[in-house]
Amino acid sequence: MVDNQETRGIPTLYGGGKLIISKVITFCVWAVNFILTCADIYIYYFMLKEYMDCWNCLFRSYMIIALTINFLMVPLLILGGFFIYLELASAIRIYATVLFVATWLQMMLTILFAQQYQTVADVLRIWINEKSLEFFESRCQCCGVLGPDDYILDEMDIPLSCYQDRSGREGDLYQSGCSTHYIKPSFPIIQVISFVVQYVLVICIEVFLILLKRSRGVSSQQRTEMFGSLNT
Repeated sequence: MVDNQETRGIPTLYGGGKLIISKVITFCVWAVNFILTCADIYIYYFMLKEYMDCWNCLFRSYMIIALTINFLMVPLLILGGFFIYLELASAIRIYATVLFVATWLQMMLTILFAQQYQTVADVLRIWINEKSLEFFESRCQCCGVLGPDDYILDEMDIPLSCYQDRSGREGDLYQSGCSTHYIKPSFPIIQVISFVVQYVLVICIEVFLILLKRSRGVSSQQRTEMFGSLNT
């Protein structure tokens, strides 16, 4: 009987070892993901700060959404760390689903930020609402919606942002309209790495959850067998 108990104990010990290894790996990936999330917040904050002068721009709205998601990821990751540490299977299952959805949203935003951003919608909105186009004029080296004639036709002074180095000289006047330009953001390499690591974290959590359930199932079975042998 002792030999049988020892034999049955070997798979349990082996399974417990795999569970511990999985837990350690999950926490390592979790730590990397936490650092990258903080880096994302830092990057998005300065990107948003750069676009704050753009009145009611969609690109700025996307950045606010991205920054909000990353801010929410911090407590979410901390909460997940507690769930994994305490080995709360039901909570981990829900957490993995929420983390997957959040990661998918981050991936979509990262893809969006990597695309060329057409300025026409924002430029028209700003012009119709009689707001300043200085943000686009300075950044894209353009003037007005279709050109400097827009200001002349509306009997408005051409702003200094329509001139190279804000010189005000006629020869330095930008001739192209801002609606014909686009903004090409820098490729968000950190964000790409971040959501890839986050997907790896989701996989690690799922593996850990499977091993946790299997380990508890084996332990429950062994307890049943032990009590059965004692009764006999």
